[in-house]
Amino acid sequence: MRLFIGIDFEDRQKNNLCKMQQAFDGVLTGGRTIPQENLHCTLLFLGEVDANKVPEICTKLHEVSKRHTHFLTSFFDSANFANGCAVIKLKASKQLVALQQDIEATLCEFVKKPTNKYIPHVTIYRDAKFALPFREAKKTVQILNMPFEVTNFTLFDSTRGEHGMIYTPITYFNLEK
Repeated sequence: MRLFIGIDFEDRQKNNLCKMQQAFDGVLTGGRTIPQENLHCTLLFLGEVDANKVPEICTKLHEVSKRHTHFLTSFFDSANFANGCAVIKLKASKQLVALQQDIEATLCEFVKKPTNKYIPHVTIYRDAKFALPFREAKKTVQILNMPFEVTNFTLFDSTRGEHGMIYTPITYFNLEK
């Protein structure tokens, strides 16, 4: 199984991300749009993991969830990463960064490639090519910077489908109130 842990957004956040995504459409000359159902913020990518390890991973993630409480974050900027991903960044609150670090430390035995510097973001386009320099292209997008509460995180299975990747939630882990 190809696994990752992420924040799965509610419809309101996904709708806002789609509005920001659509604002880029006029300045893109190429790229692949991430479908609304796949919009998420990755906390940790595990990669290929034996299916029989999933119960152990879930137990460890449940322990992590008990060590963290709900927190607020928001979208605050856009970026075009060197790998061609156009993204919307999330505010790296202390709680968000602590959650990501705890997940990574707890699951270190399953991590193939440790995170160098975690930048919370949502990929909205892959292989993005812009008609303008990105610093100009990003001016066409209004960042819908409305705070929202993160109450849980999700273990996802990632499989290649006929029309791209399919992210299937395996289990949600509720944060403490």
